Amino acid sequence: MFAVPDMQQVHEWFLHRGLPLVLTRRVRARRLIERSAPMVSGVGALTAVTMSLAEVTGDSPDYGYAVRLGVIAAVLVAAPFALHLLHRLDTTRGEAGRRTAALVVMAIFVVVMPVTVSGWSAAAAAEAPAFVVITLLAIWLTYVGFGSIAAWAFRFAWVQLGALGTLMSRALPLLMLTVVVYFTGELWQLAARMTRQRLWQVIGFFAVVALAFMVTTIRDEVRALREDRAEETDPAGLLVGTPLAVPAGTRIPRTALSRAEQVNVVAVMVVSQAIQVVFFTAGLFAFFLALGIIAVPDDVAVLWSAEQTCAVGEPPCAGTWFGIHVPIPQTVAHMSLFVAVLSGLYFTVSTSVDPLYRQRFFDPLIADVAVSLAGRDAYLDLEGRPAR
Repeated sequence: MFAVPDMQQVHEWFLHRGLPLVLTRRVRARRLIERSAPMVSGVGALTAVTMSLAEVTGDSPDYGYAVRLGVIAAVLVAAPFALHLLHRLDTTRGEAGRRTAALVVMAIFVVVMPVTVSGWSAAAAAEAPAFVVITLLAIWLTYVGFGSIAAWAFRFAWVQLGALGTLMSRALPLLMLTVVVYFTGELWQLAARMTRQRLWQVIGFFAVVALAFMVTTIRDEVRALREDRAEETDPAGLLVGTPLAVPAGTRIPRTALSRAEQVNVVAVMVVSQAIQVVFFTAGLFAFFLALGIIAVPDDVAVLWSAEQTCAVGEPPCAGTWFGIHVPIPQTVAHMSLFVAVLSGLYFTVSTSVDPLYRQRFFDPLIADVAVSLAGRDAYLDLEGRPAR
């Protein structure tokens, strides 16, 4: 048993490293309403902005409706910051005041937003239960630490973004192969006749396959980290400079990960790797989009797509992106997105055996998780409780 000067620092350390499920339920439930308010307001603001843009870009826009949505979006964005500032200026209200302020923010989303959108009507009353469900979901996600996991994964992926150029250069053989596939007439015909809904279904299928592969691979890596390589690392050495630092030579009991902790560890690693794959796929999409615009004339695109035009003798139909018209032929956008996602799936599988990928990205990720798990063992020993 060893002492830790400030348990608040320990809790913040785990949250910063994306391991909220290591903490006790009592710690995760502390100030839950207050911590959930920013997520609720963020979801509300994003919903309002999306609805406003969809209304403005529609065939017969109602600008008054769009302005109301814009106002409620601005209020929801500003509310958490304003309330935080008020509470910093007025510290006499304490915990109850912070909870009241958080409830006000949630009430703006649950009550004010439906009324702003639909007015005092039966439609607003019918929409209220959906807003309540979204609020409860945001509270639950805050309890399980979704924001902590996502923030850690984005930070780690951002730090490792410099390695993406090296990985893309290693993927040049794949790029050359997909360039050949890109100029296949039959595939252009498929892309021309594929609706946007079906295209997203195909992309979703590829994403599920890639996600299943990543979960399986990373789960095996975590098991190896806890079992096969357990005796190769010194927990005291790993925890140097952390709030859970212990004297050299201290023996920290190693306990098996609970189901929730396994899910947490695998989730942070999967999300961080998925962000890398998304970056890679987005880069390829931009490349193929530019290639299609530069190298494929309109008449060739019409020929390959079997005369898929808006009218006879005219260029291919202009594309749309989430309802917004873009000056790019629809077939080019579909083809570029399809080939990029297919390449991203291949990249996901091939990187599992690529030594450079392991050296530049996966090994640092494993080393970072090893520090987190050593801290988890020290935290359990400090709390004097078994793994849940």
